[in-house]
Amino acid sequence: MKTNPSSFPRFALAWAALAMAGLSVPLRVPAASLETPTHKEIAPIRFSIGPEGLLKTIAMDAKGNLLVGVSWAEGGVSAHAPRVLAPPPGKRTDPRQNDPSARGGINPALAIDRAGHAYALKVVSSEGKILATWPMSGGLQPKMIFGCDDGTVYVAGGGQLAQFTAEGKLVRMLDTDKLSGQKAQAAGLCADATHVYLALGMGNSLRATEDFYRFKRDLSEPKLIVERQYGCCSHIDLRVAKGELLIAENSRHRVNRFDLDGKPLGTWGRRDRESLAGFAACCNPCNFDFGPGGVLYTCESGVGRVKKYAQDGTFLGLVGYVDTTKFDQGSQLAAQSCYIPMEVNHDASRIYVMDVRAHIIRVLAKQD
Repeated sequence: MKTNPSSFPRFALAWAALAMAGLSVPLRVPAASLETPTHKEIAPIRFSIGPEGLLKTIAMDAKGNLLVGVSWAEGGVSAHAPRVLAPPPGKRTDPRQNDPSARGGINPALAIDRAGHAYALKVVSSEGKILATWPMSGGLQPKMIFGCDDGTVYVAGGGQLAQFTAEGKLVRMLDTDKLSGQKAQAAGLCADATHVYLALGMGNSLRATEDFYRFKRDLSEPKLIVERQYGCCSHIDLRVAKGELLIAENSRHRVNRFDLDGKPLGTWGRRDRESLAGFAACCNPCNFDFGPGGVLYTCESGVGRVKKYAQDGTFLGLVGYVDTTKFDQGSQLAAQSCYIPMEVNHDASRIYVMDVRAHIIRVLAKQD
Protein backbone atom coordinates (compact mmCIF):
# COMPACT_ATOMS: atom_id res chain seq x y z
CA MET A 1 0.00 0.00 0.00
CA LYS A 2 1.36 3.43 -0.94
CA THR A 3 1.71 5.84 1.96
CA ASN A 4 1.44 9.60 1.82
CA PRO A 5 4.58 11.05 3.47
CA SER A 6 2.54 13.95 4.81
CA SER A 7 0.69 11.48 7.00
CA PHE A 8 3.88 10.49 8.86
CA PRO A 9 4.03 11.67 12.47
CA ARG A 10 6.44 14.54 12.85
CA PHE A 11 8.72 12.54 15.14
CA ALA A 12 9.04 9.83 12.45
CA LEU A 13 10.25 12.37 9.90
CA ALA A 14 12.69 13.78 12.43
CA TRP A 15 14.09 10.30 13.15
CA ALA A 16 14.49 9.65 9.42
CA ALA A 17 16.47 12.87 9.07
CA LEU A 18 18.73 11.84 11.94
CA ALA A 19 19.34 8.45 10.38
CA MET A 20 20.19 9.97 6.99
CA ALA A 21 22.66 12.28 8.70
CA GLY A 22 24.39 9.27 10.23
CA LEU A 23 23.31 10.12 13.78
CA SER A 24 22.02 7.60 16.29
CA VAL A 25 18.26 7.28 16.48
CA PRO A 26 16.74 7.12 19.97
CA LEU A 27 14.76 3.98 20.66
CA ARG A 28 11.10 4.24 21.65
CA VAL A 29 10.04 1.40 23.92
CA PRO A 30 6.34 0.55 23.64
CA ALA A 31 4.46 1.26 26.87
CA ALA A 32 3.12 -2.29 26.94
CA SER A 33 6.63 -3.74 27.09
CA LEU A 34 7.52 -1.49 30.04
CA GLU A 35 4.67 -3.11 31.97
CA THR A 36 5.69 -6.68 31.12
CA PRO A 37 7.81 -8.26 33.89
CA THR A 38 11.19 -9.53 32.77
CA HIS A 39 11.78 -11.75 35.83
CA LYS A 40 9.78 -14.32 37.77
CA GLU A 41 10.15 -15.42 41.39
CA ILE A 42 11.69 -18.86 41.82
CA ALA A 43 12.56 -20.94 44.89
CA PRO A 44 14.08 -18.81 47.66
CA ILE A 45 17.39 -19.26 49.42
CA ARG A 46 16.98 -20.76 52.90
CA PHE A 47 19.61 -21.77 55.42
CA SER A 48 19.78 -22.54 59.12
CA ILE A 49 20.80 -19.65 61.36
CA GLY A 50 20.14 -20.95 64.86
CA PRO A 51 17.54 -20.51 67.61
CA GLU A 52 15.45 -17.39 67.00
CA GLY A 53 17.53 -16.79 63.86
CA LEU A 54 17.03 -13.43 62.15
CA LEU A 55 18.24 -11.97 58.86
CA LYS A 56 19.52 -8.40 59.22
CA THR A 57 20.61 -7.40 55.73
CA ILE A 58 22.22 -8.66 52.51
CA ALA A 59 24.97 -7.41 50.22
CA MET A 60 27.12 -8.95 47.48
CA ASP A 61 30.87 -9.48 47.32
CA ALA A 62 33.20 -9.18 44.33
CA LYS A 63 32.68 -12.87 43.48
CA GLY A 64 28.90 -12.66 43.38
CA ASN A 65 28.38 -14.35 46.74
CA LEU A 66 25.81 -12.95 49.13
CA LEU A 67 26.98 -11.33 52.36
CA VAL A 68 24.22 -11.91 54.90
CA GLY A 69 23.97 -10.30 58.33
CA VAL A 70 22.37 -12.64 60.88
CA SER A 71 21.67 -12.96 64.60
CA TRP A 72 20.50 -15.81 66.81
CA ALA A 73 19.98 -16.69 70.47
CA GLU A 74 23.45 -17.58 71.71
CA GLY A 75 23.60 -20.98 73.40
CA GLY A 76 20.02 -21.67 72.42
CA VAL A 77 18.77 -19.58 75.34
CA SER A 78 15.50 -17.87 74.58
CA ALA A 79 15.92 -14.14 74.19
CA HIS A 80 13.15 -11.62 74.19
CA ALA A 81 12.47 -8.12 73.00
CA PRO A 82 12.98 -5.39 75.61
CA ARG A 83 10.14 -5.05 78.09
CA VAL A 84 7.72 -2.28 77.19
CA LEU A 85 6.74 -0.09 80.14
CA ALA A 86 3.07 0.78 80.49
CA PRO A 87 2.19 4.49 80.19
CA PRO A 88 1.21 6.40 83.33
CA PRO A 89 -2.49 6.13 84.28
CA GLY A 90 -4.68 8.30 82.08
CA LYS A 91 -1.96 8.91 79.48
CA ARG A 92 -1.34 7.39 76.07
CA THR A 93 1.98 6.84 74.36
CA ASP A 94 2.86 6.58 70.69
CA PRO A 95 5.45 3.82 70.12
CA ARG A 96 6.64 5.70 67.06
CA GLN A 97 7.96 8.53 69.22
CA ASN A 98 11.72 8.51 69.68
CA ASP A 99 13.27 7.02 72.80
CA PRO A 100 16.57 8.93 73.15
CA SER A 101 18.03 6.24 75.43
CA ALA A 102 17.62 3.48 72.82
CA ARG A 103 19.68 2.70 69.73
CA GLY A 104 18.37 4.86 66.90
CA GLY A 105 15.78 6.32 69.25
CA ILE A 106 13.66 3.26 68.50
CA ASN A 107 10.98 2.57 71.09
CA PRO A 108 11.29 -0.91 72.68
CA ALA A 109 7.76 -1.66 71.41
CA LEU A 110 9.15 -1.58 67.88
CA ALA A 111 12.58 -3.08 68.52
CA ILE A 112 13.58 -5.80 66.06
CA ASP A 113 16.76 -6.80 67.89
CA ARG A 114 16.76 -9.32 70.72
CA ALA A 115 18.69 -9.23 73.96
CA GLY A 116 21.24 -12.04 74.23
CA HIS A 117 21.65 -12.53 70.48
CA ALA A 118 24.99 -13.22 68.83
CA TYR A 119 25.82 -11.63 65.47
CA ALA A 120 27.70 -12.84 62.40
CA LEU A 121 28.17 -12.27 58.70
CA LYS A 122 27.62 -15.33 56.53
CA VAL A 123 29.07 -15.66 53.04
CA VAL A 124 26.45 -17.55 51.01
CA SER A 125 26.74 -18.79 47.43
CA SER A 126 24.12 -17.97 44.82
CA GLU A 127 22.79 -21.51 45.31
CA GLY A 128 22.38 -20.99 49.07
CA LYS A 129 25.47 -22.84 50.33
CA ILE A 130 27.16 -21.28 53.37
CA LEU A 131 30.80 -20.72 52.43
CA ALA A 132 32.04 -18.94 55.56
CA THR A 133 30.88 -17.37 58.81
CA TRP A 134 32.53 -14.25 60.21
CA PRO A 135 31.75 -13.71 63.92
CA MET A 136 31.14 -10.09 64.92
CA SER A 137 32.91 -8.72 68.01
CA GLY A 138 33.35 -5.46 69.89
CA GLY A 139 29.65 -4.65 69.76
CA LEU A 140 29.57 -4.68 65.94
CA GLN A 141 26.23 -5.74 64.48
CA PRO A 142 25.85 -6.45 60.73
CA LYS A 143 22.90 -4.11 60.16
CA MET A 144 24.44 -2.70 56.97
CA ILE A 145 27.01 -4.40 54.71
CA PHE A 146 28.72 -3.34 51.51
CA GLY A 147 31.08 -5.39 49.34
CA CYS A 148 33.63 -3.60 47.14
CA ASP A 149 35.03 -4.69 43.78
CA ASP A 150 38.49 -5.16 45.32
CA GLY A 151 37.10 -7.62 47.89
CA THR A 152 37.00 -5.23 50.84
CA VAL A 153 33.85 -5.51 52.95
CA TYR A 154 32.40 -2.81 55.20
CA VAL A 155 29.98 -3.55 58.04
CA ALA A 156 28.02 -1.06 60.17
CA GLY A 157 25.73 -1.43 63.17
CA GLY A 158 25.62 -1.37 66.95
CA GLY A 159 27.42 1.97 67.02
CA GLN A 160 30.38 0.66 65.02
CA LEU A 161 31.73 0.86 61.46
CA ALA A 162 34.28 -1.79 60.44
CA GLN A 163 36.47 -2.76 57.50
CA PHE A 164 37.18 -6.42 56.67
CA THR A 165 39.34 -8.19 54.12
CA ALA A 166 37.76 -10.49 51.54
CA GLU A 167 38.65 -13.40 53.82
CA GLY A 168 36.85 -11.93 56.83
CA LYS A 169 39.81 -10.50 58.75
CA LEU A 170 38.96 -7.37 60.72
CA VAL A 171 41.21 -4.51 59.60
CA ARG A 172 39.88 -1.59 61.64
CA MET A 173 36.77 -0.38 63.44
CA LEU A 174 35.54 2.98 64.71
CA ASP A 175 32.86 4.19 67.12
CA THR A 176 30.06 5.95 65.24
CA ASP A 177 28.34 7.08 68.45
CA LYS A 178 31.30 9.33 69.20
CA LEU A 179 31.12 10.63 65.65
CA SER A 180 27.42 11.53 65.70
CA GLY A 181 27.12 12.35 69.39
CA GLN A 182 24.14 10.04 69.84
CA LYS A 183 23.17 6.36 69.69
CA ALA A 184 22.24 6.53 66.02
CA GLN A 185 21.26 3.51 63.94
CA ALA A 186 23.31 2.41 60.93
CA ALA A 187 20.73 3.22 58.25
CA GLY A 188 22.62 2.81 54.96
CA LEU A 189 26.12 2.08 53.66
CA CYS A 190 28.06 2.13 50.40
CA ALA A 191 31.56 2.78 49.05
CA ASP A 192 33.39 3.68 45.87
CA ALA A 193 37.07 3.46 44.91
CA THR A 194 38.13 6.23 47.31
CA HIS A 195 35.46 6.74 49.98
CA VAL A 196 32.94 5.07 52.27
CA TYR A 197 29.50 6.63 52.81
CA LEU A 198 27.47 5.90 55.95
CA ALA A 199 23.94 7.00 56.87
CA LEU A 200 23.14 7.29 60.58
CA GLY A 201 19.47 7.50 61.51
CA MET A 202 17.23 8.34 64.44
CA GLY A 203 13.57 7.39 64.63
CA ASN A 204 11.16 4.60 63.77
CA SER A 205 8.47 6.17 61.63
CA LEU A 206 8.05 8.29 58.52
CA ARG A 207 9.56 11.11 60.58
CA ALA A 208 12.87 9.31 61.06
CA THR A 209 15.81 11.24 59.62
CA GLU A 210 19.33 10.34 58.54
CA ASP A 211 22.63 12.19 58.27
CA PHE A 212 25.34 11.08 55.84
CA TYR A 213 29.06 10.87 56.57
CA ARG A 214 31.91 10.36 54.13
CA PHE A 215 35.16 8.63 55.10
CA LYS A 216 38.31 7.67 53.28
CA ARG A 217 38.51 3.95 52.57
CA ASP A 218 40.67 3.48 55.70
CA LEU A 219 37.81 5.08 57.73
CA SER A 220 39.81 8.24 58.35
CA GLU A 221 38.76 11.86 57.81
CA PRO A 222 35.03 11.57 58.57
CA LYS A 223 32.96 14.43 57.19
CA LEU A 224 29.23 15.17 57.45
CA ILE A 225 28.13 15.89 53.87
CA VAL A 226 24.31 15.55 53.81
CA GLU A 227 21.86 16.20 56.65
CA ARG A 228 18.25 15.38 57.43
CA GLN A 229 17.05 13.02 54.76
CA TYR A 230 13.79 11.20 55.51
CA GLY A 231 14.05 7.41 55.51
CA CYS A 232 11.30 5.47 57.27
CA CYS A 233 12.29 3.55 60.39
CA SER A 234 15.97 4.56 60.06
CA HIS A 235 16.37 2.72 56.75
CA ILE A 236 17.68 4.62 53.74
CA ASP A 237 19.63 3.27 50.79
CA LEU A 238 22.47 5.00 48.95
CA ARG A 239 24.78 4.34 46.03
CA VAL A 240 27.56 6.19 44.20
CA ALA A 241 27.79 6.25 40.40
CA LYS A 242 29.20 8.63 37.78
CA GLY A 243 30.36 11.12 40.38
CA GLU A 244 26.98 11.31 42.10
CA LEU A 245 25.65 10.15 45.46
CA LEU A 246 22.10 8.82 45.08
CA ILE A 247 19.89 8.66 48.18
CA ALA A 248 16.55 6.84 48.21
CA GLU A 249 14.55 9.25 50.39
CA ASN A 250 11.76 6.74 50.77
CA SER A 251 9.48 8.70 53.12
CA ARG A 252 9.18 11.29 50.34
CA HIS A 253 8.93 8.77 47.49
CA ARG A 254 11.92 10.11 45.62
CA VAL A 255 15.59 9.68 44.79
CA ASN A 256 17.86 12.63 45.60
CA ARG A 257 21.07 13.33 43.69
CA PHE A 258 24.12 14.97 45.26
CA ASP A 259 27.70 15.50 44.24
CA LEU A 260 30.27 13.69 46.38
CA ASP A 261 30.65 16.71 48.67
CA GLY A 262 26.93 16.78 49.40
CA LYS A 263 25.82 19.56 47.04
CA PRO A 264 22.24 18.93 45.78
CA LEU A 265 22.04 18.18 42.05
CA GLY A 266 18.39 17.31 41.64
CA THR A 267 15.67 14.84 42.51
CA TRP A 268 13.28 12.48 40.75
CA GLY A 269 10.40 10.19 41.64
CA ARG A 270 6.90 10.68 43.00
CA ARG A 271 4.23 8.92 44.99
CA ASP A 272 1.85 7.18 42.59
CA ARG A 273 -0.53 4.30 43.31
CA GLU A 274 -1.55 3.86 39.66
CA SER A 275 1.41 4.41 37.33
CA LEU A 276 4.29 1.95 37.35
CA ALA A 277 6.74 4.81 36.93
CA GLY A 278 5.89 6.13 40.41
CA PHE A 279 6.35 4.62 43.87
CA ALA A 280 3.55 3.12 45.96
CA ALA A 281 2.98 2.25 49.64
CA CYS A 282 4.20 4.26 52.61
CA CYS A 283 7.89 4.68 51.92
CA ASN A 284 9.53 3.88 48.62
CA PRO A 285 11.83 3.26 46.85
CA CYS A 286 12.97 1.46 49.98
CA ASN A 287 16.11 -0.07 48.50
CA PHE A 288 17.99 -0.06 45.21
CA ASP A 289 21.08 -1.44 43.49
CA PHE A 290 22.93 -0.82 40.24
CA GLY A 291 23.00 -3.58 37.67
CA PRO A 292 24.95 -3.92 34.40
CA GLY A 293 24.95 -0.96 32.06
CA GLY A 294 24.39 1.52 34.86
CA VAL A 295 20.74 0.51 35.23
CA LEU A 296 19.27 1.28 38.66
CA TYR A 297 17.01 -1.44 40.08
CA THR A 298 14.54 -0.36 42.78
CA CYS A 299 12.60 -2.43 45.29
CA GLU A 300 9.34 -1.30 46.89
CA SER A 301 8.35 -2.52 50.34
CA GLY A 302 4.74 -3.40 51.01
CA VAL A 303 4.08 -4.28 47.37
CA GLY A 304 7.23 -6.31 46.65
CA ARG A 305 7.74 -4.65 43.29
CA VAL A 306 11.09 -4.45 41.48
CA LYS A 307 11.58 -1.95 38.64
CA LYS A 308 14.43 -0.38 36.74
CA TYR A 309 15.40 3.19 35.90
CA ALA A 310 18.17 5.18 34.32
CA GLN A 311 20.25 7.17 36.79
CA ASP A 312 18.38 10.35 35.79
CA GLY A 313 15.02 8.77 36.70
CA THR A 314 13.86 7.62 33.26
CA PHE A 315 11.57 4.63 33.82
CA LEU A 316 12.92 1.56 32.01
CA GLY A 317 10.33 -1.04 32.92
CA LEU A 318 8.92 -3.55 35.37
CA VAL A 319 11.22 -6.36 36.52
CA GLY A 320 8.87 -8.42 38.67
CA TYR A 321 7.30 -9.04 42.06
CA VAL A 322 8.24 -10.93 45.21
CA ASP A 323 5.84 -11.96 47.94
CA THR A 324 6.02 -9.50 50.84
CA THR A 325 4.01 -8.50 53.87
CA LYS A 326 1.61 -5.63 53.34
CA PHE A 327 1.22 -3.21 56.21
CA ASP A 328 -0.51 0.06 57.04
CA GLN A 329 0.25 0.83 60.69
CA GLY A 330 3.29 1.76 62.75
CA SER A 331 3.86 -1.68 64.24
CA GLN A 332 6.87 -3.93 64.72
CA LEU A 333 5.80 -5.79 61.57
CA ALA A 334 5.73 -2.53 59.65
CA ALA A 335 9.14 -1.58 60.99
CA GLN A 336 10.53 -4.85 59.64
CA SER A 337 8.63 -4.84 56.37
CA CYS A 338 9.79 -1.37 55.32
CA TYR A 339 13.29 -2.74 54.81
CA ILE A 340 13.70 -4.90 51.71
CA PRO A 341 17.39 -4.93 50.68
CA MET A 342 18.20 -6.22 47.22
CA GLU A 343 21.23 -7.25 45.17
CA VAL A 344 21.58 -7.62 41.40
CA ASN A 345 24.10 -10.12 40.03
CA HIS A 346 26.64 -9.38 37.29
CA ASP A 347 24.29 -9.88 34.33
CA ALA A 348 20.95 -9.16 36.06
CA SER A 349 19.85 -12.74 35.48
CA ARG A 350 19.22 -13.08 39.22
CA ILE A 351 17.94 -10.48 41.65
CA TYR A 352 18.02 -11.27 45.36
CA VAL A 353 15.53 -9.67 47.76
CA MET A 354 15.66 -10.20 51.52
CA ASP A 355 12.40 -11.03 53.30
CA VAL A 356 12.83 -10.12 56.97
CA ARG A 357 9.42 -11.50 57.85
CA ALA A 358 10.05 -15.02 56.57
CA HIS A 359 13.86 -14.92 57.16
CA ILE A 360 14.58 -16.03 53.61
CA ILE A 361 16.15 -14.51 50.50
CA ARG A 362 13.72 -14.38 47.63
CA VAL A 363 15.05 -14.77 44.08
CA LEU A 364 13.84 -13.26 40.83
CA ALA A 365 15.11 -15.08 37.73
CA LYS A 366 15.14 -13.62 34.23
CA GLN A 367 12.58 -15.22 31.96
CA ASP A 368 13.65 -16.64 28.61
